Amino acid sequence: MIIKTLLKDKHKKMFSVLLILLLTVAYGAFALYYDKQNLSAESDILTFYALDVGQGDSFFFMLPNGENVLIDAGPEEAGSKVVSFLRKRGVKKIDLLVATHGHSDHIGGMRRVLQNFEIGRIWDSGFNHGSSIQRNFYKTIKKKDIPFGRPKRGYSELMGDVLLEVIAPAKVVLNTKSDTNNNCLVVKITYRDISFLMTADMEREQRYTIQPLPHATVLKASHHGSYNGTDSKLLREVNPSLVVLSYGKNNSYKYPHKRVVKDIRNAKITRYDTANGTIKIETDGREMNVFGTPVKD
Repeated sequence: MIIKTLLKDKHKKMFSVLLILLLTVAYGAFALYYDKQNLSAESDILTFYALDVGQGDSFFFMLPNGENVLIDAGPEEAGSKVVSFLRKRGVKKIDLLVATHGHSDHIGGMRRVLQNFEIGRIWDSGFNHGSSIQRNFYKTIKKKDIPFGRPKRGYSELMGDVLLEVIAPAKVVLNTKSDTNNNCLVVKITYRDISFLMTADMEREQRYTIQPLPHATVLKASHHGSYNGTDSKLLREVNPSLVVLSYGKNNSYKYPHKRVVKDIRNAKITRYDTANGTIKIETDGREMNVFGTPVKD
């Protein structure tokens, strides 16, 4: 009897140990799954993507508090690519959608984005380009009753620990070679010590209305690297550690302009081009990890 009782006790202990092990493994698996599903909701990391959308602009920020910001959506033919990219990252809602200006290489892909995602609110440059793409963009916003604003220089807001500041427009600029470019929405996004200056297609005339430009860690070179966008003076003002150039390979405009390339090289600033593929930056607000191939001239 004593032996049988001891055996029963031993079996009970073994069963208890196995049960505890199984529960621990199951809990660990669930926790891992849960963490993957909620990675953007519980993170200390801001992730930035400069998307390869060909000849155009599209930039995506995944903020530490789980919110998402999309700045421009590339040309119309890139719309499905932008949607696919966002879906692969588990995006269901774009909390802030920014349309820097009405040119098709920046808002052409918006139609697909508006069709496929819930949009929290939209910022727009407020300058009427008059194209059918822009008119349809506005019609869709009205039809879906999406909150819509046209913020000006001096406006700022916090999204969690991330500060968004509107640098331009400061005033309406007219009678230039491209009034649409010279009235675009320029935004600075700051997370602790790291900041991104998103200059859209700002040209010299608009730049003169907002000088000096603020310092930033990462500069999105203005107007795809055109001659009237980024120059040595702008680089000295912003003093970035890294420059992102967004353009399509072998584009008909011959971007980036050779003078812009020379100015960036002379300033000894690391350069990344979307023509070489999508660029990813992860930051905890102190340090940056950059994924992509730097350009070596």
